Amino acid sequence: MPTDTFFRLPESKRETLLRCARQEFARVPYPDASINRIIHSAGIPRGSFYMYFEDKSDLFLYLMDQFVDAFIETVCQLLEEENGNLFLAFQGLFDRLWVRCSNSCREGHAAEVITILRRNAGMPHTMAMGQSYGRRFLSQILPRLDRSILALEGDEELENGLRILLSVTLPMLCEGVLAEDSGPIRARYLSYLTILKRGMLR
Repeated sequence: MPTDTFFRLPESKRETLLRCARQEFARVPYPDASINRIIHSAGIPRGSFYMYFEDKSDLFLYLMDQFVDAFIETVCQLLEEENGNLFLAFQGLFDRLWVRCSNSCREGHAAEVITILRRNAGMPHTMAMGQSYGRRFLSQILPRLDRSILALEGDEELENGLRILLSVTLPMLCEGVLAEDSGPIRARYLSYLTILKRGMLR
């Protein structure tokens, strides 16, 4: 995580460094990303970078943490709006993120984060982030769910059900928010949600 020195920087300088980092990690996969290119773009000395972050991994995981926090906050907001209805909240999630990433945002912060995730799928850093994300997600989401409408018995089944839902949702979101026409992807995602709601047995 960033040092206290990083957080004492002016907000504009912090955001410049993070923006340059997002652009670099979106440009190439993590192993090929260059601290030199990041600090050159941000206009800071190499020594200053190591006063802010321990290394490249530290910076990457901090960027992913920011994405995780924003994602969890969005899901929590939707659950509040839908009175704890899990599937209504996730139906709205696709549209909410599409709006945030559309128009001028399509080429900005949100799109860069999605590109980073797609470039680094399966990388140890992304997988480690996903494991942490899963725990954080569950701790925030479980108290907000209306469990009375779900045919899941006990916490373990509920947690496993949420993991299945996330494994379907995240790839579709990554695909959908960067598409010029999200309609077919949205329709496919809603079809997946319907299958999960209904189950596969007669």
